[in-house]
Amino acid sequence: MKIDLRTIDLKDKIKDFSQYLATTDRIILSAKFGDGKTFFLNQLIENEKLSEEYKFFTIYPVNYSVAKNEDIFEYIKRDIIIQLKNEGLIDNIDLDVVFNSLFNFDNIIALASFLLSSVSEGVFYEKVLKIFYDKKKEYRKKRHTRDQYLASFSQINGCIYENDGFTIMIRNALDWMKKDHVVNGPEWKKKKPVLIIEDLDRLDPKHLFRILNVLSAHIDDTTSPDIVTNKFGFDNIVLVMDYETTKHIFHHFYGKDACYEGYMSKFLSREPFRYSIRPYLAVPLELDLSKKLGIPHLFASFSKLWLSISELSIRDLKKLTLFDSQDRIRNTYFEFKKMNFSTSLPLFHLIIYMVECRMSVDEIVEDLKPQISSQSKAEIRTLCSEYMRLAYPLYAITKKRDIKYFSYGASTFEVSLKRENGIITEISVSPTESWDASSLVKIDGLDIEETIRRCLSEFSTCINMAALNGQE
Repeated sequence: MKIDLRTIDLKDKIKDFSQYLATTDRIILSAKFGDGKTFFLNQLIENEKLSEEYKFFTIYPVNYSVAKNEDIFEYIKRDIIIQLKNEGLIDNIDLDVVFNSLFNFDNIIALASFLLSSVSEGVFYEKVLKIFYDKKKEYRKKRHTRDQYLASFSQINGCIYENDGFTIMIRNALDWMKKDHVVNGPEWKKKKPVLIIEDLDRLDPKHLFRILNVLSAHIDDTTSPDIVTNKFGFDNIVLVMDYETTKHIFHHFYGKDACYEGYMSKFLSREPFRYSIRPYLAVPLELDLSKKLGIPHLFASFSKLWLSISELSIRDLKKLTLFDSQDRIRNTYFEFKKMNFSTSLPLFHLIIYMVECRMSVDEIVEDLKPQISSQSKAEIRTLCSEYMRLAYPLYAITKKRDIKYFSYGASTFEVSLKRENGIITEISVSPTESWDASSLVKIDGLDIEETIRRCLSEFSTCINMAALNGQE
């Protein structure tokens, strides 16, 4: 059994998130670690409708965790510039505006060198060279003392007033992106730039708040706070993290009386967007597992298995969808006192999945007991037929013989067995109105716990049980 994650439909969640983007400039996408945030973001970025309106840029602060505070923002700028370059957006910046903002010749050299090494020879390349030589001449002219003093802060790496050529270049490129253009190549339809800050929950706690503090210092444009919502002019900033877990970490570092909501208000404009891919993965898994085992109402009878599946991480759920129970089969049949049961029967595959879901012996024992609680007689018949079709080997082993008829409550059933070379390969169960009273087995009054425990040990002769947890 395998489930292709690409078939999971997240259109409702993507629609919800698009409403956040349209109305909220600062967003926290909150989900637990391993809960499918990256998969959701990939679907979001690849969404055809959203890609017409937004351009997404993603940075990973985990790469900056060992950097000094003043270097972190330089790394952020670097990552944004690389993405702008890869999208061909650097070619569209207003060179006059960018170079006119530079007061330090070292910055002029650095920016010119970057641009010349980033583009191929052509009109843009020649324009960069011309402006560089013009600025080289102008640089020797005396500037007003006040201008030089204020400009000195704009060129200091990591300074909250930092506004060097690279910062202005990013802002200029984003401004260009926000407008329609019909020159310099194919027509460009305006898009809103969105900065996604990924994998914050992968940071060591001591680095998490240090980097958040750096981001906080730069999240506003200190030179014109009423014009743009952040230093570069992104329409939206999205922080990807587990909001609740970060709260626990925050109180551990700063004390239980510290105001986490007040601290985080710098990074969000409304309540976090909470997300989990779990329902989109667990439900198809339930349906496929039920279909594979031939037990349509599997989880109505095996509640602990469903609970175990629901508690798995997204990564473990994904592993389970790729798992093939046939790989755990050791022998083609299981023998007990001259009764031979094929390991193709659903009971053996169900137990294998229970083991893969990390269920303990006690949990498996409890789940394999009859737990049919429906009030409808028709539903009881359906569930009981499915349950006995799966659990029949356990009852036959308990009684040490084949069972022809059994009852549950007021309903009676007939069992039909198909054998090949003396091995039971198929079990059919159907309600009946006539039976042999002397051979009738009442399963709702039969204690099979001892049999289940013994079988879980003895089944190791035919299926691999090495991953089975012990008793709780």
